[in-house]
Amino acid sequence: MTLKKHLCILGAFILLMGGNTMTAQKSARVKEYDLKAAFLYRFIDYIDWGGNSKNKLISIDILGECPIAKSLTDITNSNKIDVKVFSNLNEMGLCNILFVPKNSPIPIETILSAYSKKPVLIVSEQKGYGHKGTHMNFVIVDDKLKFEINLVALKKDGIGISSFLLQHGIIVE
Repeated sequence: MTLKKHLCILGAFILLMGGNTMTAQKSARVKEYDLKAAFLYRFIDYIDWGGNSKNKLISIDILGECPIAKSLTDITNSNKIDVKVFSNLNEMGLCNILFVPKNSPIPIETILSAYSKKPVLIVSEQKGYGHKGTHMNFVIVDDKLKFEINLVALKKDGIGISSFLLQHGIIVE
């Protein structure tokens, strides 16, 4: 076989592998959001918004398009949880959980200001947002999904958190 044929075969092989890698990355991203959705769903049992929220409809609002919306809808086939996607803050009212995806066009400072001293659990997924004031922030540590907890922000907004979550989270200020 000539060098030219070897290079053509090698090039085709690389192209085929690249496609598989992209498909694998997309699949991994969907699985990551499935896992984040499962975490959010479970957080409900360990958060106290004040009052008797356990027996009421729990609303989860997502600020911007994000794969977590489908994942949440798939696992929350319950009439006790309402999942909505919004494109800006002006459309939104109060909710129990506000998820701020990485690609949110609204600055986190604006979001935090709009919900200051309100019992809305703000969960993000952007590096550094836990330190900036979101209540919980998803992070990847050693290839594992973890979550940061900002106790100062939770206390300021009157949101209680169980010791179970505190044991499993990364405390930030």
